[in-house]
Amino acid sequence: MKSDCQFSVRYLLAIAGLGGLLYGVDFGVIAAAEPYLKAMGVYSDAQISHVVGAVLLGGLFSSITAGWLCDFFGRKRMIVAAAAMFLVAIPVVSLSLSSYPALYAGRVLQGMSAGYMAVVMPMYLTETLPPEIRGRGTGVFQFCLALGLVVAAGAGCLVASWYGASDTADAGGRAAAWGANFWWTMLPVAVLFLGGLRLPESPVWLSRGSRFVVRDSCDATANHEPRTSLLQRRYVLPFLLACLVLTFNKTTGMSSFTSYLVTILHSAGFEGIFANWGQLAVKLTNMLVTIAAAALVDRRGRTWLLKVGTGGMTLGLAAIGCVFLAIERFGVEANNFTGLVTLFAFFFMQVFYALGPGLCVWLVFSELMPTRIRANGMAIALFMNQLVAWGLASWFRPWVAAWGWSSMFFFFAANGVGYFVVSLFIPETKGKSLKELETLFERKRK
Repeated sequence: MKSDCQFSVRYLLAIAGLGGLLYGVDFGVIAAAEPYLKAMGVYSDAQISHVVGAVLLGGLFSSITAGWLCDFFGRKRMIVAAAAMFLVAIPVVSLSLSSYPALYAGRVLQGMSAGYMAVVMPMYLTETLPPEIRGRGTGVFQFCLALGLVVAAGAGCLVASWYGASDTADAGGRAAAWGANFWWTMLPVAVLFLGGLRLPESPVWLSRGSRFVVRDSCDATANHEPRTSLLQRRYVLPFLLACLVLTFNKTTGMSSFTSYLVTILHSAGFEGIFANWGQLAVKLTNMLVTIAAAALVDRRGRTWLLKVGTGGMTLGLAAIGCVFLAIERFGVEANNFTGLVTLFAFFFMQVFYALGPGLCVWLVFSELMPTRIRANGMAIALFMNQLVAWGLASWFRPWVAAWGWSSMFFFFAANGVGYFVVSLFIPETKGKSLKELETLFERKRK
């Protein structure tokens, strides 16, 4: 039994990694592809921003329905369904460059896939992994999310080397580069789809249906209580904290500038393919620091990493804003030096983001929600998260055109201050079972 359980844990972690990879690829691939779309001159800045933000609109829709679907169909089926949706979306996005409605619809479908994965995978890991390695499991998800961003950036560098950068390729090369940035993603997503078919279902979900019996679980702390309203007083605090953490994780801009990083580095002074390589370096830094964070999260705890991470991330965002303020308001010429300074500020910001919010957001998100409200509570919190992210990404280019890059990054930094303040009120969840976490909030209410 013990060896079977260990094999199950290893398999769960592997699938969690693939789920994180899908999420990272979904958000990372557009950063390398978007400059080609802009260079073609077919669509306006607003239309391009909406294409980029369409992924987040899809995530917004999936967050509305994720809780109900996860409870009705189960966690395993939703993991498989999310992978299947991404597989369908890839050819639609790749082949619909001349049709804005089809292109937009394909990006929305990609976002729905990522949105479902963002809800179901942390929920699934929380309900199936033992408490002592729950942080490690989420660390695997976040590491592979970071790996997905790196792989997408690396693929973007190869595509730019083959077809030319967006500012040097001809019209045919730009169209081919757009499609090439998406077609390669079918392989990892197909592996996730096939691997998800062999997953065991969550014991918490199985215990809710009269037709199912809980046979075995590596987490003996599964709570079998029925669902209830998340408006009950004892659930308000954990629900509110989870919503604030998810919202600030987007209003600090990570999803927005992740999608526009090549363009941002171009604006800061880098030319041609150097911006692509800069994007790769930033995302590689994110991945490497995530490894360290995964090793620390079950030792130092969630709240310590979150406080340190939000504080350092805010300083990095403010530094980037200062560079663009010098370029936009004080006549400093954008060149390789300003591009390099901006790149180092991104490195600084990314180190602290990966150390704290990048990893802990998913862990705190899933652990704070009591079992009775987890599916619906996580879905509502993710809805708020995706709503903010969609709004920022969809109006990113028009905002920058009107007010400049500096205003955007100072806005992100201001939200970083709010994120740090919220982190001061989050209780430590390290090593606690799901039942212990629920009683922790009940004691706080008394």
